[in-house]
Parts: sequence; C-alpha cells; structure tokens
Amino acid sequence: MNYHFSFKIDLHGMPLNRAIDKAESVLIEASFDKNMQVEIITGKSGNMKERIIEEVIKPFKFDYYVPSHNTGIIIVTQDYEL
Repeated sequence: MNYHFSFKIDLHGMPLNRAIDKAESVLIEASFDKNMQVEIITGKSGNMKERIIEEVIKPFKFDYYVPSHNTGIIIVTQDYEL
C-alpha cells in the first residue's frame, strides 16, 4: 500500500516537551489540508507516543492509528466535514 503523507516528522530522540510542542504545531499546520495525513515517528518511546496521543491528537479530535507493522509511528488524519 502506498501512502502520501502531507507531513512527516521525526521526533525520535527529541526531549519529550519539545516533541509534544513540535507535534502540535505540525498537526495544526497540516490540518488546513482537507486530505491531511501526517506520519509522526516516535521510535520505541511508548511514553512519547502516549503523551502525543493524549495531549495533542485527542484534544484536537484528529483521527489516528498505530500500524501493527511499525509501532514506532503514529499516522494522523482528520475527518474533514464541510
């Protein structure tokens, strides 16, 4: 399956607070694209992944999933309604 990501950010190795801020700013910018699909690379840090989901993705009501073939990334989309 081929994916086209409007944005791709690598937070692997970044301090947690900086990673959360970066994820938030990129997702807000990407949300202006009705076909947004953002790949967030968190690496093996389950804590980073959970914090980004709880503090950024869910509050802004983005849709997301973690692919079973690579649990070190989060794919974020939005259900764009007119």
